[in-house]
Amino acid sequence: MMWRDVVKLFSLSLVGTDNQSVAETDRTVFANKKSVARSEFYQAFANNLKPTIIFEVRSVEYEGEQKLQHNGVDYIILRTYSRNDETIELTCQSVNDVQTNLARLQNIVEIWHHITGTNNMGEMQPVERLLFTVPARVEQNGGGSNSSDGITETTNYVSVTMVYREGIRPDMFLKIDGNRYDIRFIEDPLNRHETLIISAERVTP
Repeated sequence: MMWRDVVKLFSLSLVGTDNQSVAETDRTVFANKKSVARSEFYQAFANNLKPTIIFEVRSVEYEGEQKLQHNGVDYIILRTYSRNDETIELTCQSVNDVQTNLARLQNIVEIWHHITGTNNMGEMQPVERLLFTVPARVEQNGGGSNSSDGITETTNYVSVTMVYREGIRPDMFLKIDGNRYDIRFIEDPLNRHETLIISAERVTP
């Protein structure tokens, strides 16, 4: 097989005591550039991904890297596909497209959790503490109401997209415009540590 292109593969890892710094190392390998099939494009587009190019490299030269560069353009590796024992395909999206998506994070969301504190009587009790405030995109996903014993409860569901942060757990909660939303699910798309999608709900009597 003739290798017509050269790409630089980047490995990203979190470092530091707070895991908030990113260390990057790179390697240069030979590759072949390929077009994205229409079926794969539409399947990925349904999941808010925009694959723009595929690079085929030798399987032994790919070590799970998350990013690559070709002709000065940076790409995020969305998925991999092993065609055989010798080659692997890397489906990629331009980093500029990812950054454009993140630029749409126009809402402000607070991440809270409970700690154990002491009240005025010296008794231990749970206390709410703000962890951090982040930009995010908040989308309303509907809701409903339920009546029982003359009391009506209203439920609102939201989907919150934010830049990836370590340490967010389902036992935490969000505050959006002063309203509390309990976290139900947390998704790290493709485990690439780029964004988090949090599903949360608000129940009001």
